[in-house]
Amino acid sequence: EQNLDYVLFSTWCMASDDIMQIEEWLESGKIKKIDAYLGEIFPTSYPFEWKKINEIFDKYKCGRIAVFRNHSKIYAGYGDKFHFGVQTSANINTNPRAENGCITIGKDMFDFYKEYFDKIVTIAK
Repeated sequence: EQNLDYVLFSTWCMASDDIMQIEEWLESGKIKKIDAYLGEIFPTSYPFEWKKINEIFDKYKCGRIAVFRNHSKIYAGYGDKFHFGVQTSANINTNPRAENGCITIGKDMFDFYKEYFDKIVTIAK
């Protein structure tokens, strides 16, 4: 376990409970900076969640939110112990479905995703 200096996540959708978990991690210092990359359906299909995630990011001044034609499920970040990248079939939502994923420890994987997602231009704010 490590606290994260930075993490990015990419998801098509997410649930309000999961957004509240992110706020808890920001409040406790488990995550210092976070960038969110959301699917194009998110602002209109999940209006409560869209409003809440924007409020949290504004409150904590913790990173950027980008909306684009996205269906990827990626996490990448680092703390004081290691860098990582995660590729998974799971959206960020609490669900009972079987999912799969691969965790790679290493700065190269983190750098790959960070460079890619930094270039995303958001279609909503």
